Amino acid sequence: MRFIFGIILLFCGGCDAAYHFIVFPPQRVDYVLMPDPVLTNKYLDSSTYTISTDQKTVSYDRKDFKIEIKYMSDYQLNKFEFPEQSNNGMYSTNPFTYGNWVDPALGYTPNRFTVFKVTIYNYTASKINFDPENAFLDSERGEKFTSYGREEKNSKYHSLEAYFKKRKGTAGVDDDVFESRMGIVRRTVHYLGKPVFRNDVRDGIIVFDPLSDDTGKVKLTLKDFILGYDENNQPSEFTSLNFYFKRVPFQATASFGSDSLKKNAIKILPPDARPTGDVTIAVRTTNVTAVDQLMHPLEEYFSANTSFQSKFFKTNFSSKELQSAKMLMILAGDEEINFLQEYESSTADFIRNGGFIIADMFVTNENNKNWGNINNFLGNVGSLLDGKFSLSRIPSDHIIYNIWKKFDGLPPVDIELYNMQQKNDVDTKDRMYDFLMGMYYDNKLIGILSNRGYAISWGEFYPAEFRSGKDYTRQKELLSNIIYYGTQIQKK
Repeated sequence: MRFIFGIILLFCGGCDAAYHFIVFPPQRVDYVLMPDPVLTNKYLDSSTYTISTDQKTVSYDRKDFKIEIKYMSDYQLNKFEFPEQSNNGMYSTNPFTYGNWVDPALGYTPNRFTVFKVTIYNYTASKINFDPENAFLDSERGEKFTSYGREEKNSKYHSLEAYFKKRKGTAGVDDDVFESRMGIVRRTVHYLGKPVFRNDVRDGIIVFDPLSDDTGKVKLTLKDFILGYDENNQPSEFTSLNFYFKRVPFQATASFGSDSLKKNAIKILPPDARPTGDVTIAVRTTNVTAVDQLMHPLEEYFSANTSFQSKFFKTNFSSKELQSAKMLMILAGDEEINFLQEYESSTADFIRNGGFIIADMFVTNENNKNWGNINNFLGNVGSLLDGKFSLSRIPSDHIIYNIWKKFDGLPPVDIELYNMQQKNDVDTKDRMYDFLMGMYYDNKLIGILSNRGYAISWGEFYPAEFRSGKDYTRQKELLSNIIYYGTQIQKK
């Protein structure tokens, strides 16, 4: 026995480094990129460049358009943007991180990429555009990174498609993982497409190679941002914009655009229960139909399937009206919906006082401006909320998808009514999000924003003959989940 013990000691003594690596893996300090106020103030115009109160977003605001840049950490991408795609080890389909896979040679999960979210708001400019492959990242160490394109055949430098092809195995599961990753890439990564027209908003991700561990500061350059087009519809006016960031140690606190309200803080109902709550809803719409007739399908569903104490009234955003409401519904169709400046302060007060917002739009022609109008309005409202307001995609595992009825995916869109004039317009369908945007205040979800046209399912926005025989139960169940969630957070 002593001999065996001695052999073990001898063996372990020779493998001390391996022993410590396995039992005590190397300490890893994760870093994130934050806007650098020192370099921003030193090199950039403070009248156009600002850093948000939470120090996570830097904006270039020229009044006629605005650009917001935010670094997307692996934690944000894994936990809140793509949670279900980040928990399958080496087969995780989140294309921007390694998910929960741990590199056995390192003992930790390295960064796959350096990722930024770029949001472009066009307020009054005729049309502007952004080529993400004209985005460059320079580090203080002299490293220069070019942005990844999406598809291999169209990329100037390198592409995400080629990157994942090189790493794809030959098994069937590898094909599935590759296609899933590319599906997310096509939905979320910026590309040079149609211009961003007046009153429109576009957001997406740009991707670079990972930074070295000892990188301290970086400069992100958007070169040749397109400000105008000539009579031949060719880009003719350009500008280049710089954004400065610094690396700081990461702390896993509530993430900007995530919901800090834990699931166990709200009672999840069984599907056969009847959700309850005070549902006094102020409705803003250009539809001239009386509100009791317009919202009759919803009232009918609530009466049959819930115990909501529901009441609807139309609003002009006066402070008195919004104070009497628990929720605000903004339902926009073809008629242009406009928002006066005085609406912004009353809506900001509504949010501060615990109000919940549900905004949805549908279109029948491509000239509809309401998506841009709603986004611009919410952006202006957010500017009055001390940097505590943000718009971000609602992750697929959020409690609103299982708080009462269960949803593995969003209910379908009635494309026949949503876009009657252009049913087969692929571009229009591509512009429809396959997720819901969330409005977050103080890191709590306080509203949803959708361009999926669910309002068609909720109210009488078309004559009965157009809606005859259509089953909108799932769309109403999703709204009921959202409304019940809203009543619960108001209690909290």
